Amino acid sequence: MATVRAFSASILRHTKVEHAETCFKPVFVNGNWRSPGFSLRRQAELRKACTLNGVDPLSIGMPPVAPPKVMQKKPPRGHKQQRQYADKQAIIAKNMKDMPDKIRKWKEALAKERLKAKPILPF
Repeated sequence: MATVRAFSASILRHTKVEHAETCFKPVFVNGNWRSPGFSLRRQAELRKACTLNGVDPLSIGMPPVAPPKVMQKKPPRGHKQQRQYADKQAIIAKNMKDMPDKIRKWKEALAKERLKAKPILPF
């Protein structure tokens, strides 16, 4: 349910006068930014008052309404452990494929070491 808006006299007075661009946008002067004459909240009130009173907001010098910006959708980043899980599983699968060879080589190397450590004399 819409309610009737009551605007202040100063806002209604500004709907009848044409304003400079500096009233609505910040301006860079002598190396410093100057704030606009109307804050964004006051600009919104002024725009609403204009539309309710049948005045075009562009006719009093207000900038046109900017279209809403489209948000860039990025996939959720997730935890590092979750991101690297597939790669880690692939490496584990490859290593498990080579495991019988590695075990055989390790047992052969262990047998050679035992032969080296075995004394030549029988007692």
